[in-house]
Amino acid sequence: MSKNLDNQLKANFSIELILSAIIAVGSLVIFYFDPLQLGKELYKVLVLLLGLIVAVFIFLKSEHGSKLIYFLKETRIELRKVVWPTKDETIKTTGMIMIAVVVVAIFLWIVDAFFTWAVQLITNF
Repeated sequence: MSKNLDNQLKANFSIELILSAIIAVGSLVIFYFDPLQLGKELYKVLVLLLGLIVAVFIFLKSEHGSKLIYFLKETRIELRKVVWPTKDETIKTTGMIMIAVVVVAIFLWIVDAFFTWAVQLITNF
């Protein structure tokens, strides 16, 4: 009995997801191809917005939508726990990175010059 109920829930989820996708795509088709002969851009934009809002609402009521909402809530909670660096720490770290980039660039320039010299030495013989 439980497996039958799980299968029904999965089928309902699929229907909700497919329905929201069909509504979103349908509103885009109406906007771009204008099969209803709406004429004015304002009406086409309103139909597009209404279709996308309905599609998002249906998606959020599905199982994946509730999982997305839960994930976003958890993300916000975790973001509050982040300790952001101060302005001084950011400036010092940026300075150290810039110095490291210059040092690595000089090193690579020297290595490139060495290999260029070695290849020229080999090809001249």
